[in-house]
Amino acid sequence: MSESEGKILSPQIGPLLFERIVSVLIDRRNEPATISPLIAPEADWTLNGDPSRWPYAGRRCRRDSIIAYLAAFNVEFQQKDIRVLNLLIDGEQACVQYESHLRHRGTGREALVQCLTFVRLEGDLVVEVHEFVDSALLFRLCESADR
Repeated sequence: MSESEGKILSPQIGPLLFERIVSVLIDRRNEPATISPLIAPEADWTLNGDPSRWPYAGRRCRRDSIIAYLAAFNVEFQQKDIRVLNLLIDGEQACVQYESHLRHRGTGREALVQCLTFVRLEGDLVVEVHEFVDSALLFRLCESADR
């Protein structure tokens, strides 16, 4: 066992379990019910952007609000081929760079979207997520071809 594998971050979690939690959180974000047990009841989830211009931007507080947000996003966007590019774990925080092939279900437009997400755990539960995506690209996916 390497030093990093044996290092304990909290009584419930080591680095390998942390990596698995983050991977499932990213890989299954299009299946909100599946990741619900990973999210603390009082968690916060923020997506960059102006909530007055983009309904998905802003802060979501509490697990049910987060799951509703992810479910609504999944209704509008089909997320395919989610791939983690880099993962950096520092204590009980992680930074994940990933990409996802998105297709807008209404317009049919598609794009490869780059994302940067910061995740913080307490114990073995996600308590905080901050997502940064190219919201201009997401807007373009939503635009109809006749505009």
